[in-house]
Amino acid sequence: MNLNELDLTHASRVYAISNTPLFLVRKLQEDPSVLAISQKYSGEEIVNALRDAVKTEPDNSIEAVFPYVLLLALFLKPTIDHLQEASKIQTAIYEWYAYIVDALLMRYSPFKHETIQVPGVLSSPSVSLNSDSPNSFKIVDAA
Repeated sequence: MNLNELDLTHASRVYAISNTPLFLVRKLQEDPSVLAISQKYSGEEIVNALRDAVKTEPDNSIEAVFPYVLLLALFLKPTIDHLQEASKIQTAIYEWYAYIVDALLMRYSPFKHETIQVPGVLSSPSVSLNSDSPNSFKIVDAA
């Protein structure tokens, strides 16, 4: 996984203003780059990139947020296996790493994204003012 081919600009801005780990998690869950990484790469590829990312001090805010982005990408996977594997990775460089991975493991719930194509056009329900209709209305003059 090449960090240069990922657009983590928004994630790095969120990281820069994050004052708590859970704020960072909440904001990264909304970041489309996290979902894109989760869909594009396998769990094993993400864990390997995570191992490499936490070995060295970050040079910029994109490198600083990268491990957290990867953790969230693992959180979006349909199985917990790789997130559990990530919890075994030790790092003294990334202060929020252990806290975030533990929080994600506690909140993990498997889910699947699926797009459903519905053929045809759906019409909205209609209400009739006809007095014979079960949804009828009677207009009363209050005067």
